[in-house]
Amino acid sequence: MTKMNVYDETTRQDSPLKRKNVETELFGQAVSRGVAIGKVAWLYGQKRQYYCIDLMENQIEGELQRFRIAVSLAKRQIKKIASQTTESTRTNKTSILDAHLLILDDKSLSKKIADKIRLRKVNAEWAVKVVTETYIADYKSITSTHLRERYIDLEDVSDRLLKVLGGEKPDFLLHKNAVIVAKDIKPSSLIELSESSPKAIITERGGWTSHTFILAREMNLPAVTGIDGVLQQIETGDEVIVDGYNGKIILYPTEMNLREYKIAAKKFKSVKVESLKTTGGKLKTLDGREIIIRANVDSPQNFLKAERVGARGIGLYRSEFLFNQYKDFPSEKEQINAYQKIARLVAEEAVQIRTFDLSVEHLTGEHSEKEQNPALGLRGIRLSLSLTEQFRIQLRALLQASAGNKIAIVLPMISDVSEIILAKKILQEEKENLQERKIKSGNPLLGAMIEVPAAVFTADDIAREVDFLSLGTNDLVQYILAVDRDNPAVADWFRTLHPAIIRAIKTVLTAAENNDIPATVCGEMAGSPFYAPILIGLGATVLSMNVNSILRVRKIVSGIAFEETQEIVKTIEKCKTADEVEDMVRNYFVEKWSHLFSSDILPPRKS
Repeated sequence: MTKMNVYDETTRQDSPLKRKNVETELFGQAVSRGVAIGKVAWLYGQKRQYYCIDLMENQIEGELQRFRIAVSLAKRQIKKIASQTTESTRTNKTSILDAHLLILDDKSLSKKIADKIRLRKVNAEWAVKVVTETYIADYKSITSTHLRERYIDLEDVSDRLLKVLGGEKPDFLLHKNAVIVAKDIKPSSLIELSESSPKAIITERGGWTSHTFILAREMNLPAVTGIDGVLQQIETGDEVIVDGYNGKIILYPTEMNLREYKIAAKKFKSVKVESLKTTGGKLKTLDGREIIIRANVDSPQNFLKAERVGARGIGLYRSEFLFNQYKDFPSEKEQINAYQKIARLVAEEAVQIRTFDLSVEHLTGEHSEKEQNPALGLRGIRLSLSLTEQFRIQLRALLQASAGNKIAIVLPMISDVSEIILAKKILQEEKENLQERKIKSGNPLLGAMIEVPAAVFTADDIAREVDFLSLGTNDLVQYILAVDRDNPAVADWFRTLHPAIIRAIKTVLTAAENNDIPATVCGEMAGSPFYAPILIGLGATVLSMNVNSILRVRKIVSGIAFEETQEIVKTIEKCKTADEVEDMVRNYFVEKWSHLFSSDILPPRKS
């Protein structure tokens, strides 16, 4: 169990060796934009060791009852936290806390813990720890970042259960202007700490897609992660600057830097996403080019929020989150219900549902040999075509859900036209199967996710076989540049504006245009006010993004001219390096569009 304490300035004890407080810059990954200045509040954890206690036969029923009471009390605690959320962060907080309640309601998990107590005749703490650590190990082995980082939710629930069993109550105290510094922070801890209005977050571990930093972005908390050994270099009460635009923290800042960053922090604080208003109706550039904004979501709640800020339909619905929810492949009925629910919310606008984008490791667990390079292994469409029965179940569910609803199917990680042809054959067979059984089905559109180099080079051939293209920019950059996007050691080589990426995007968009089919650009590029104008200049008309990016991108699009974006692209196409491209785009933004953006639009310069 993790016991966390947050000290204020009065608890700090100086080291016997006097430190030289010289200004120091540390660099990590920016996971929530913004600038903040504050005093460090060190959130640290010390793992308590749980010993296996052998029980007598007459003690087992009492231990099972103690476990059931702990589950019930943990649920009440979570519901109480949920009731205390503010309106501005209700969507994400509720979603995360609902996920924690689902874990506690999971009969399979509870049964395994109860069985461990009953069959092994051991104490509840030991059973909870052993069972949940098995689940956590499985999650950590998943290739998909979105799914892998869900292990922290299970850790959070496990810790809460252990606290309840141990009779502990979480006790958090933050001083004014606190910057939370920790190895990592669990989502529920951040929710509880948020009541004290922290200024920013610094962690050693975490990722852009983790629940914790989704919350941080929702709460407008600047956050930097991936700073190794930060706990050894900083103490509670130290003054620190957090630069969530450039992934930088400054320890013991000079007066000059403090003055400069105070201006930036004040500017960030005054520009809140909530203050940006949508005008409704169609989104157009100054010279009349219509741009459609769609949302990337994994739940109906996220779409409702996206719709309120101007999203027109869903450009990417990640069906693999259903796999996470049901701890295995969801049944045909469960899938039908989920797809119908999201499609009915979208109504007249289409919802593009990606088939399960999973890796083989997610399915086989620790009892099978691990793939040495999962990103290049049996995943996406390859896994679906290998597990044909499960693929058929998903396609049947999509066919039935599309009856009376506008649903489009996206096939992930396409690298060969033959994969599309085979998928179409299976889809047609399942449609005929439903017709024979007199079960209603629709006619969903079929699209391909372009995210590997082979798909770029054969984009024209692929476009002739599908109804639309989806461009997955995150993986596209990773695969073209051979850079693991989750590996901080090679982060400097992950260059979104590399000339090869620009040419690849242009190739795909041109293929879609030549074959008279739409193309949706997904990923971080689409949701960045810095990159969106470049995508528009390259020919993109449909951008799909995280809900928190929609308002800022709308603001930029409505304030620029399509002709200007074409001018940028003409200059970019002459550049030979990513540095040249980035410098040129930066200069153009500052010269032409400085009235439209604050510094958060500009990505960090590569060292």
